[in-house]
Amino acid sequence: MSGHRLVFEMMIAERSVRRWIDARSGDSGIGAAGAGVLFHLAGHDNALVGDVSAALGASPSGISGLVSRLEKGGFLVKTPDSADARAVRLRLTPAGREAVATARNVVKELNAEISDGFTGEELDVVARWLGQITQRLT
Repeated sequence: MSGHRLVFEMMIAERSVRRWIDARSGDSGIGAAGAGVLFHLAGHDNALVGDVSAALGASPSGISGLVSRLEKGGFLVKTPDSADARAVRLRLTPAGREAVATARNVVKELNAEISDGFTGEELDVVARWLGQITQRLT
């Protein structure tokens, strides 16, 4: 085994990425976690809260507060599910769609920043390694 502290470095890198995104969210209040919800809804509009939570690997309590903040900010609306009154569906608002477009630009900039100086082959290995972690630990 190498002397790399992979778990520690990965956790520090994740925090750095979140801070970088949060710093660029301006006064929108969306941040990294909120952007994840909006990105998911951009591809799965009218999704159940539970499906969004599962897709993001979030806890029900964590997603609840986040969804409430995004709703209060005008980025999404909550509606009861027609088949199950206990379930809630989420839809993007026009402001939410604008926020998705802005967040995509931020992520594009971030991807360029963190991949600078690496070859495509090196980045393929990193992507494979991260994907393997997800597969093995979920």
